[in-house]
Amino acid sequence: MNGYSSLLARADRFFSNRLTHLPPPFNDARLRLRLQAGAAIALGVCFFVYLLLFSNLLAPFNRFATDFLYHPISPHPDIAIIAIDSKSLDELGPWPWSRAIHAALLDRLENIPPRLVAFDLLFAQPTPDDSSFAATLQANHNVLVATSGVAAAAYPNEADALRAFDVVILPDATLRDAFSGIGHRTIIPDSDGVVRHIPSAIQSAGVTYPALGLAAAAHALGIQEIQYDLAARVVRAGIVQIPVDEHGNALLNFTSPSSGIPTYSYVDVFRGSVPASALQDKIVFIGGTGSIETEEYAIPLNFGEARTHNVNLQADLASMLLNSPPNTLQTQEALGQLALTLAFALLAGLTLPHLRPLYSIAITLVYLLGLLLYAFEAFNRGTVIQILYPALALILTALSITAFRYLFEERRRHFLASLFRRYVPAESVGRVVDAIDRGELPLSGARRIVTVLYADLRGFTTLSEELSAETVLATVNRYMELALQAIQAEGGTISKPMGDALIAIWNAPLDQPDHCERGLRTAIQIRRNLMRYQQKRSAEEKLNFGIGLATGWAVLGNVSALGKVEYTLVGDTVNVAARISAFANNNQILTDATTARQAPEGIVLRELSPVRVRGRKEPLAVWEARDQEPLEEVMNPDEPEV
Repeated sequence: MNGYSSLLARADRFFSNRLTHLPPPFNDARLRLRLQAGAAIALGVCFFVYLLLFSNLLAPFNRFATDFLYHPISPHPDIAIIAIDSKSLDELGPWPWSRAIHAALLDRLENIPPRLVAFDLLFAQPTPDDSSFAATLQANHNVLVATSGVAAAAYPNEADALRAFDVVILPDATLRDAFSGIGHRTIIPDSDGVVRHIPSAIQSAGVTYPALGLAAAAHALGIQEIQYDLAARVVRAGIVQIPVDEHGNALLNFTSPSSGIPTYSYVDVFRGSVPASALQDKIVFIGGTGSIETEEYAIPLNFGEARTHNVNLQADLASMLLNSPPNTLQTQEALGQLALTLAFALLAGLTLPHLRPLYSIAITLVYLLGLLLYAFEAFNRGTVIQILYPALALILTALSITAFRYLFEERRRHFLASLFRRYVPAESVGRVVDAIDRGELPLSGARRIVTVLYADLRGFTTLSEELSAETVLATVNRYMELALQAIQAEGGTISKPMGDALIAIWNAPLDQPDHCERGLRTAIQIRRNLMRYQQKRSAEEKLNFGIGLATGWAVLGNVSALGKVEYTLVGDTVNVAARISAFANNNQILTDATTARQAPEGIVLRELSPVRVRGRKEPLAVWEARDQEPLEEVMNPDEPEV
């Protein structure tokens, strides 16, 4: 355990050193904190989303979100549908029809002729017309028929196996050998009732039956054998490769049910009302769209609101395979799904922490739009992105970052702002907090060269003996306001207001290269304010300041006692300023040599005799600072009161 702790400590020192020496802007402490927090939030959100993904708890919502990607594809021009619709049932009689009607239709088609006819119908029961119908089938050669698995199904428990049925409904024995091929018409909707897949093939009694649409496409392409390689998740029909799942189910890409594949009424074709060119050399599917042995299915178009029939699904499958290139679809691989989810979570985690809430919302919407555009482009290229999970990761990361910033960063900034608002001018508070966030102003303590002004209010004791308590406090507060106005005007930081004295500093917490000049100008302005104010006051209300200034090193930072936090400074420079002020006469300004050397224009300096300061062996050189303006101008009674 000790070895492990030692290793962690060494790693922490290693990365801390590296981060400290990174080039700008990566050496910004606030930036590093936000990057670290954002990355941690993104990874945590990803872990949560991965649990949802693998548990399938959100599978219904994911299917609904993915349906948004579906849009009608262009049908293959060589496919047509002859629909047994309500018009046909009205004119040719109720279902079931005599098979002589189908034979008559085939005879008419033979005069066109189409390339292939595929009946999406079950001819299971024997009828008196079967012999003549069989003869017609044999004469036409290229006619496929449908079969279907019955409800008593034995779905495979193991992977890499086609769906198996105990029984399939085959054509009557008289007709069975007359057809050129058999394809199944079994459709298995998802749990929400929407059809998104079609079994590429089903099995029964060891016989494999391809989907009618697949059989029609293979027959039209002259392909004799269809290969089912479920281990590789692919079905091969010649050069066409169909992505499938572990049970051979293929994702369908749909044409528009209303305006996609050309559809003609059965009765119109039967009576010769349809031009021969509409069906010539076409792959023609014949099936029900009216009230016969067919169901109406919901498909993903229009969020599952679109409805279609079995014959349309089989025709869509054939169209999808015959298009060049084929419009086959496959679900994004699990690894790619995980990577996409992680990518969008990290994208949000590494960028949103640096933005204000409104900008963060706007950028999140931009990212969502980017995800949708990427998903649409991937769909057009044949890959179905499960957009719910990366979108959920993106949104949860954005919300978590907002919560983090409110609970931690914004509250911290609010605390810092409220702390420094007592010490620095209001316009400087934001810059102070920013400097702390960037690591330029460590609150734990820092050594800086500062200029310190110590102002001692005199005459307070006498005043308190002669006037009421309310008057005393009001008078003291007014004198303090005169000093504070001058200090804040020069960007000074109030360190310690202490009743009848105060300490102000410059060059802390923010850098102020002209800190000596600011301190001297402030002292002169305090004296001006004081002289103007005293002109209209009675003798008993007059107080005086003794002001001392010193420049040197000091330690600044937060000092906490009894739960109260104060930003203050300690060091010899503070003591020197206080000692110098003690030597000052009423309303006199004294300064050390370091400050005096930086005096700006307009301030007159006079060197005084060195003074002995407690704690120092050598006498301290002291200078008096005075305003260059004549005192009469300073005390001009016509000027407005400060």
